Amino acid sequence: MIGTVRASQSDIYEAVLELARSIAGHTDLDSLLSGVAESLRRVVDFEYVAMILRDPDGKAMRLHVLKASGEVDTMGDTLFPLESTPGGWVWLNQKTLVISSVENDTRWPDFLKMVRGAGLQALTIVPLTAGENRLGVFGFGCLAPYEPGPDELTFLERIASEFAVAVDAYLAKQQLVRERDRVRALFDITNALVSKLSPDELASAISEQLSKVIKHDIAVLLLCKDTPGDLELYALHFPGEELFKFDRKSGNAEGMPTAEALATGKPVVVQGVDFDRFSSPNYRRFAELGFRSQCSIPLVTPNRTLGTLEIARTTGEPWTGDDVDLLVQVGRQVAIAVENSLSYQELNEMKERLATEKLYLEDELRIDQNIGNMIGEGPAFQSILRSIQIVAPTDATVLILGETGTGKELVARAIHEQSGRAKGSFVKVNCAAIPASLLESELFGHEKGAFTGAVGQKIGRFELAQRGTLFLDEIGEMPLELQPKLLRAIQDQEFERVGGSRTIHVDVRFVVATNRDLKAMVDEGQFRADLYYRLHVFPLNVPPLRERREDIPLLTRYFVQKYAQRMKRHIVDIPSAALDALSRYDWPGNIRELQNVIERSVILTRGNVLIVAMPAFTGRVATTGPHPRISEAGDVVEREKILHALREANGVVGGSKGAAARLGLKRTTLQSRMRKYHIARQYR
Repeated sequence: MIGTVRASQSDIYEAVLELARSIAGHTDLDSLLSGVAESLRRVVDFEYVAMILRDPDGKAMRLHVLKASGEVDTMGDTLFPLESTPGGWVWLNQKTLVISSVENDTRWPDFLKMVRGAGLQALTIVPLTAGENRLGVFGFGCLAPYEPGPDELTFLERIASEFAVAVDAYLAKQQLVRERDRVRALFDITNALVSKLSPDELASAISEQLSKVIKHDIAVLLLCKDTPGDLELYALHFPGEELFKFDRKSGNAEGMPTAEALATGKPVVVQGVDFDRFSSPNYRRFAELGFRSQCSIPLVTPNRTLGTLEIARTTGEPWTGDDVDLLVQVGRQVAIAVENSLSYQELNEMKERLATEKLYLEDELRIDQNIGNMIGEGPAFQSILRSIQIVAPTDATVLILGETGTGKELVARAIHEQSGRAKGSFVKVNCAAIPASLLESELFGHEKGAFTGAVGQKIGRFELAQRGTLFLDEIGEMPLELQPKLLRAIQDQEFERVGGSRTIHVDVRFVVATNRDLKAMVDEGQFRADLYYRLHVFPLNVPPLRERREDIPLLTRYFVQKYAQRMKRHIVDIPSAALDALSRYDWPGNIRELQNVIERSVILTRGNVLIVAMPAFTGRVATTGPHPRISEAGDVVEREKILHALREANGVVGGSKGAAARLGLKRTTLQSRMRKYHIARQYR
């Protein structure tokens, strides 16, 4: 394997001294190896010389080529299993090994086959040991079978002994440098963790600092969701070139290294690709993207397991024990920082939610409500009560239909109060009262900086209604572009705040109301069909007051008592003629109109007998000819009702937005009644 010693004994010792000087004059491994090879060639013939060092994990040996002739096919920086190579045998037994003919040796078939493929025919391997520290081995080879003599072996062992001291010093220095760099990286990561960075900035800072000491191509922070096994992408970072666009924000950990790390609470290291062990399609997708090794570090705190820190490489370079130890330390710091961040975020959200609920409830207290005071005894009213009793205990979505002022909100509140969510919040949103540009933020909330004027985070009504009921009044006024997000929130019970990426899960019961014909709006393309059918689970029609005339006296007495007590009036009598007139009026504004009429009447009453101020409308709708003499209160009311509808419709009689549709009449019927009351349209 090596040639004969070509020099005299004095030349040999001079070469050894030169070798010692060469070793002392180099500070990096590459130049150190090159200098040794040049010194050896002066006294020993060889075609190949290499150093094989034990890898830090102790289970493999790494090849470093010092010198090779052009005829030798070198294997470069290669990793060999400790137990299946002659170098491993020498390291374990600390004895020099001579293989004078590679062709005739059968002890390490796979390795020797590779040696023969490189063109070598003989090997001599000596231990590379400094004191008690077994560093590895020195290997020499030649292109023809050869067995060195005792003097040559003594010389090579002397060379290996001198060289081992230098290598040991170099490796010790490198270890100190690595320790310094790792401590510095941990310090920088700690600074990043306490600097209140956003999730993406936090992941970027961690990954960039880690890349200085641990090579990787992607770093991902995954957090556990409420459902076991489900994970949410908290942040990711590519320290180098971005390899792909990550289009999913959540997924399931089953069949991934992540699931094993979460289950055991220990790091999971995957060297290479292992489809037998990890069967998830997501794992296969990562492998197809080029990732060849992965390290999953669980983020564990004394309170819970938050998720994992995922580090992956596109190369097959193994993860050393030092790598994993450092990642575990980083994982502990990240877990504490993430838990504090989540707790801070939860506290902020809770604080904002409580403040918003306080304002909301204070606002509700200022609004006149009749919770628990639904008044009536007629068949139409009793039918509504029976429907409420049927649907309230369920969590079904309820669509309340009815004209404006019929008490749809009272029905919604009654459903909430008789449900299992009665202890939760009843949150109301009037879709018609909030500008379309602000409605999304009002419903779903927004993150700081989501749009101009978003100076802080805002909790939406969906979150306020957690474990309670969300009442969406005037649902027909919801903008078409916002309806898909509402549909998803109703179906999946999840959404994202405006300007946010974190999916928020809620447990909310939905009750909606409208005075519009949603089916007609669907046909006209003004309302999404899928949302309509999702809302149309349990439609509940609230009858107008004109169909509950038998309840008008009860409602009148209730409102009189209520406002008289509030205004400190002593009203003991309501004339029967007044009750009769009120009962015959058609009440286009329904109960709300009746309530306003009674409040106005109580204000005007000076004695103890109620003076009813019957409703009167004024408008820009003209009349032709002299007014007829109308003696019946019902005729007066109907005429004023028609005038009011024409005014709102800008004089248009027919069509989906005309006065006839608003009154629930056929166009011809309305025209007939207009002629009866001498009313003519006035166009503008």
